[in-house]
Amino acid sequence: MLKFAVIILLLLLGSLATKFLDEKSQKKLLIGLGIIIGCAVAFLMATELMR
Repeated sequence: MLKFAVIILLLLLGSLATKFLDEKSQKKLLIGLGIIIGCAVAFLMATELMR
């Protein structure tokens, strides 16, 4: 449960950071965050399935 809270907290921090960037940088950051979030979710699912 703590892992999910950390992921949500990082998402909120990332969304706050995008407010201060221009459009091009926002798009790059959001794509990067999406990739990182997808990898984190896949990793967490894999570790839970291995238990």
